[in-house]
Amino acid sequence: MKKLLMVLMLVAAFLVVQSGAASQDKGAKAKDAKTKTAQTKNTDPAVGKTDDGKTVYEGSRGGYYFLTDKGDKSYVKDFVGAKIVGKTKDGLNIYEGPKGGKFYYSAKGDKVYVKGK
Repeated sequence: MKKLLMVLMLVAAFLVVQSGAASQDKGAKAKDAKTKTAQTKNTDPAVGKTDDGKTVYEGSRGGYYFLTDKGDKSYVKDFVGAKIVGKTKDGLNIYEGPKGGKFYYSAKGDKVYVKGK
């Protein structure tokens, strides 16, 4: 009888330890989800657009990236920066290219150059 009681206590202790570990794993997963959500809140400055129209951001250490549909960062290797220098009357960003030309992207995604600004 004492042996049976001892075995039951060991099994109960084992189950308590396992349930504690499982709750810690859930807490870690929740923390990862919060971190991923925090990544999608972007505070880096927008510096241009990709060829397919996605906004390119400059990271805190000088790298360039855009956000995918899932909200993940996708780094751009060969980005020649075009910084935002103003807005059109319609609220579209005006960019300055690497040679000093100023332009904005039309609704179709074409570059439209601005004279005299």
